[in-house]
Amino acid sequence: MHAFLRPIGCLLLTLTAAATADEIQIDPGPGGNIVVQRIDGRTVWVAPDQRDIQQGQWWFYWSFRLRAPAETPVTITFSRQNPLGVRGPAFSLDGGATWQWLGADKVQSFRHEGQPAWSFEACVPAAAGEVLYAFCPHYRESHLRAWREQQAPDAPLVVEELCRSRQGRAVELVRAGCLDPKRSRGTVVLASRSHACEAMATYALEGFLSAVLADDPLGRRWQETWEVIAVPFLDKDGVENGDSGKNRAPHDHNRDYNERPLYPEIAALMKRGVALQDRVVAVMDMHCPWIRGEWNDRAYFVGPNHEDFWNKQRQFAAILARTQTGPIRFREQDCLPFGTAWNTGGNWTQGKSCATWAREAFPNADLVASLELAYADALGVEVTADSARAFGRDLAGALAEMLDQRRPAAPGAK
Repeated sequence: MHAFLRPIGCLLLTLTAAATADEIQIDPGPGGNIVVQRIDGRTVWVAPDQRDIQQGQWWFYWSFRLRAPAETPVTITFSRQNPLGVRGPAFSLDGGATWQWLGADKVQSFRHEGQPAWSFEACVPAAAGEVLYAFCPHYRESHLRAWREQQAPDAPLVVEELCRSRQGRAVELVRAGCLDPKRSRGTVVLASRSHACEAMATYALEGFLSAVLADDPLGRRWQETWEVIAVPFLDKDGVENGDSGKNRAPHDHNRDYNERPLYPEIAALMKRGVALQDRVVAVMDMHCPWIRGEWNDRAYFVGPNHEDFWNKQRQFAAILARTQTGPIRFREQDCLPFGTAWNTGGNWTQGKSCATWAREAFPNADLVASLELAYADALGVEVTADSARAFGRDLAGALAEMLDQRRPAAPGAK
């Protein structure tokens, strides 16, 4: 994106007339949610929409479309609870296809009527017509479709329908790599968006798939040996509707791996897992964490309450730390042991998670991991679509090495 299109450039202009409330239009836009509380001149008071979230819970995801007179700054203000990330809001000038971070230095904190408040200046450049702002970049069905169109016609890639969502949307199942069951030595399962707002994890999933399909040594390694099946949107309706998805009532998708799942996506994934049985060699469920603070400022794996799988996870972590080449750094110690911080038994009382189910369903798998990738900043490195994709490639490289170590090819096998 060209620098002169950045909305912050509007702050340098001299206003010829003040915008009125009627001229400022804010709505959720594509894949968004927002509550507009009031408009006072060029200041708009907003809050994340807590629809479908369990009573007493709060989550920070929000996204909206701004239409206003060109090059006129509009002050967006949140109060009481801070839903702005560590690099400020993300913004898009092309309808959500690509995104940038506005920057933490563009966020102001203050007190209003005795309550904490946070604001940033939003602006529609003359060349844009409208701007999307969000807690983090989007990754919706349109992004997956654009990625698919970039792949070579003869790529070992199939996109199927896993099921239909509760609202009738097609839920994609992506198959890539060694698609011949006679040659494939096993299946790797990838999933993301159990919580609809966790888009950066899906960029990493996309990067993993791109590595599998690449015309290079790593890609050929996958294409000759391992099948990958991926469900990018486990909460398809939430992603397209712009929901947070976390703590959804009565429980969210990552507490639904029970005897009778509420959500068709989870039921269909569990059914597919039963059909695969011993072919599954690894499962990776990909997430994003809380806004800020310790363990939310990095990429890390959630340690299981299971010694064997904990040891396997640590083996994978060591390989990843040694082999990675992308900008997002991962260290061996970036595995959150069970019983530490939020990772306790009390966090799973509402139902089984994907990782818990996978450890039970695939006891012989070489890796079952729950990944958390920071939304905006990972140990000082900016998390963007490109850096998250690069991290996904690092995951693919490390997992290929681990599987080759633990499941070496038979002598004479090609």
